[in-house]
Amino acid sequence: MVRARPAPQPAGRPRPPPHDDALAADLAELRMLRADLAGADWTTDPTVRALRDRVRERQWSATGSGATRERRTLAETSALLPSDTAVLAYVYTGTGLHGVVVRPDGATVVDLSWSRVRTALDGLRADLDMAALTRGGAMGPVTARALTARLAVLDDELLGPMRRAAAGAERFVVTVPGILGGVPWAMLPSMHGVPFTLATSVSRWFHGTTAAASTPSVGFAAGPRVPRAAEEVRRAADSWTTRGATRLLQGTEATVTAATALAASVDVLHIAAHGRHAVDNPLFSGFELADGVLFGYDVDLIPRVPRTVILSACELGRSSVRWGEEALGMTRVWLHAGADSVIAAPVTVPDDDACELLTAVHDGLSTGASPADALASAALTTGVSAPFQCHGNGF
Repeated sequence: MVRARPAPQPAGRPRPPPHDDALAADLAELRMLRADLAGADWTTDPTVRALRDRVRERQWSATGSGATRERRTLAETSALLPSDTAVLAYVYTGTGLHGVVVRPDGATVVDLSWSRVRTALDGLRADLDMAALTRGGAMGPVTARALTARLAVLDDELLGPMRRAAAGAERFVVTVPGILGGVPWAMLPSMHGVPFTLATSVSRWFHGTTAAASTPSVGFAAGPRVPRAAEEVRRAADSWTTRGATRLLQGTEATVTAATALAASVDVLHIAAHGRHAVDNPLFSGFELADGVLFGYDVDLIPRVPRTVILSACELGRSSVRWGEEALGMTRVWLHAGADSVIAAPVTVPDDDACELLTAVHDGLSTGASPADALASAALTTGVSAPFQCHGNGF
């Protein structure tokens, strides 16, 4: 079924800086230092600290800004929404949590219980990590029950009132403050198999592009020490056998240089690797490849990024809260660089779940489905409940 959506308006993307050899050299040195200091807190090393400061200064001075996007008013948003779509916007005031539900026929303000949400959020990440790590062990059923109960509370408090106000909607554009950045929305019971996208803003979603290339080029990279990474990328590539050109990087070929070159040449990029979120500076988050970590700063050196990026790596969907609750993380890095959508998870994900769910996502993408629709369909066909979610313009 083809759903009508407002035609995207021209909007400037951030201009990538010209290639900076000095910046690239600093990042290469940081990769080596991180490997040399494995097992230690590398951020305390004086050479690392000096290099990180220099990288930050160069990146901020070199990155241009895109053209200003037109802000959509509430009335415009309501008038332009497709009939099957609702906006679920969450607003945190510092003491309370509220929601705004926007439909084609108007908007509704919903008061939410911040005290109950906050209680459910406390310990959520620990439960998610434990559930991923203890699966199949003696503690597996115990941690699974604890997580299920916590997710049910979040579902009731965050989505229950909002979904009731959005009755009849089949897909959702969700905007959240940083305080809710770690919620695994795709694992909440009432969102399982439902197409939704976590948009950076409603205005940006309206300006996003939707039409996929008729014969997209697709790239895959598998990092070391992930048991099913090679299987994941091979199976995913099989979905594109007759529908697009694919390139795979595995083993020693999956280097930072090769992966960034691949990213610059494809429409869809899928990376299966160990990932870590750097809380002190999310732009130093990254994923492990054959010769070291591909940092967020490396993404800014890519002249043209893919429209769709799939990060099959633990924690790379996480964000850190900064002043004004601006969320920063690897998902935002790719979106800021020009990607339309990023599929990533905010917490640890079992390898089996990542492999099964994300290979199924390509079954949908290869037939022209949007990233959000492909992810929702994959959750239904595989039965996998995992925290992978679509960020940006997912549909």
